[in-house]
Amino acid sequence: MKSTYKSKIMRKTSILYLLMGLLTLSCSSNPEISLQVTNPLKQKRSDAVILISRGEISGWTSIPDGLLPVLKDIHGEFIPCQADDVDGDGQWDELFALSNMEAGAQQRISVEFISQEEYPVFTARTNLHLGDASDNYKKLNQAQRLEGVSYHNFAEITGAAFQMEGPAWENDLVGFRNYMDQRNGMDIFGKTTSAMVLDNVGKKGEPSYHEPGDWGMDVLKVGSSLGAGGIGYMYKDSIYRVGDNGSGSYKVLFRGSQRSRFQLTYSDWKVEDQVLDVSHQIGIAAGRRFYQGMVTYTGTEEAMKLVVGIVNMLSEQLHVLELNEQYTGLYTMDHQSDDGSLLTMALVVPSSYLIRTDETSDEGDGVIQTYYALLDASPGDALNYRFYSLWEKEDQRWSSVEEVESYLKKEAHRWSQSVVYAN
Repeated sequence: MKSTYKSKIMRKTSILYLLMGLLTLSCSSNPEISLQVTNPLKQKRSDAVILISRGEISGWTSIPDGLLPVLKDIHGEFIPCQADDVDGDGQWDELFALSNMEAGAQQRISVEFISQEEYPVFTARTNLHLGDASDNYKKLNQAQRLEGVSYHNFAEITGAAFQMEGPAWENDLVGFRNYMDQRNGMDIFGKTTSAMVLDNVGKKGEPSYHEPGDWGMDVLKVGSSLGAGGIGYMYKDSIYRVGDNGSGSYKVLFRGSQRSRFQLTYSDWKVEDQVLDVSHQIGIAAGRRFYQGMVTYTGTEEAMKLVVGIVNMLSEQLHVLELNEQYTGLYTMDHQSDDGSLLTMALVVPSSYLIRTDETSDEGDGVIQTYYALLDASPGDALNYRFYSLWEKEDQRWSSVEEVESYLKKEAHRWSQSVVYAN
């Protein structure tokens, strides 16, 4: 297995920012803000992110009480968007939208304000679902995970409490799930439909999601690995699975047509002589083949290196690829789907935080059968990563290693450069 080492050259969290120029405001109590959008990349951007914070908008004009921001194009048509309460204080914090843009293209858009009742309903392209299996699969916005349930005794226990054994999240291209117990593994749903389907998957009397259906299937065997981007920490040269003791919880932060986000919290997690609290926020946006994780730990001043994994139960090699100056990709490409088809799993991490790539043993207790990225972490320091699933039955491009690597490089460039706005 090939390993790499990169020194940390810069401590920063890479997220998309908007560069704003002068704005045109209408002279009324309900302002309209005009923006010119530019795609600076020499490539077409499908579902380019438009992200505008409440603070930015309040710096341009007074925000009308009780109204929500929306986006319109030059023809006055609504651009699919949503106003999200990110911090849970009861008021919106960010205006998020997606737009298709040709290489180097420019377009004029406007920000307007309307009531919640008038807010347009857009086609759902993302979804979060945690179903209460004991209450007719009622959709839960928060829940406590099962305690005392591990790889030694999970059979039928977690499935009797939660639909699909825990929270599931999806968009129009792919789906994922988390085991809502001390296994804390990550799994993948391969999708062959753009419809939101996971609310109805895994119910009693329904076909098994381990078998191909008209929507797709569970494509991954996780075992005792970290699965599809599961997390641990390295302490004194040993890897510890996050949440294998202590308590845990699930909470929806927001759910929308264009993006959704939830938080897994692990409290009083004991690692030898340390007691930690860990926050793992997970978000998914439409038109992407990844989810984005953001991990933070508190409770100790000790340096705990973050481990993010890819199961290697059916994989022969980890490929490590420098995608651009900011991001490194780790991926496997093998006939590792549950039905024997080609599945690529890729982990994209900030190069400035990457210490090395490595693999666990294939046998023993704890985390096994896992390739992983070891990331430099500090208390209170939020680390972002992206986990991709590229299944050949979703798109035949993913049967070609050249297509996979080209796609990951383009994705890294998208992550590095936001669209630009000016008067």
